[in-house]
Amino acid sequence: MSTLLQPDLAIDSHRPMKTLINVLIYQSIWFLSILGGNSGAWFGLLLLCAHLFYSATKSADLRMIGALFVAGLLLDGTLHQVGFFSFTETGFPIPFWLLVIWLGLAITPNHSLAWLQKKPLLAMLFGTLGGPIAYWAGVRMGAAHFNWELLPSLGTLAVIWGLLWPLVMHLSVISTKRSQTRLLTHK
Repeated sequence: MSTLLQPDLAIDSHRPMKTLINVLIYQSIWFLSILGGNSGAWFGLLLLCAHLFYSATKSADLRMIGALFVAGLLLDGTLHQVGFFSFTETGFPIPFWLLVIWLGLAITPNHSLAWLQKKPLLAMLFGTLGGPIAYWAGVRMGAAHFNWELLPSLGTLAVIWGLLWPLVMHLSVISTKRSQTRLLTHK
């Protein structure tokens, strides 16, 4: 098998450090956006650009960013419009800081969360738990407010993210394959 067809998860002595850096970049984007609002999100966007500059999977990452840009606008925009939650800073359909979190999340499926690729049940579990926890943390830090009671809010988010995250991980596999195919056709 050509090395161009091997996934980014091929034996790489720098892989643990790359994974750690990806986690730190995403978490920094999340905290900058949650704590700094729209102003902090601009610094998060700089981190996102730095990731893209150094990424070995730029085209796959950009596809994921495009997909989660749309998903974030539709999902959180709809939840906001139906009164599920409200934000301390306004924006339509969602605040800029929340959109930047979605963009930051998009760089994880091909890097630090790549271990979830082709594992839909684990991805579902990850989404079911991780999605609600992230929103709840943002609410607890004052960036947003659930307009529903806590348990129904968390339950709704668990269902949404339990369905969404396996799809995101599947999309990352497709995106990576497209990038690898393009590399082969341009050689």
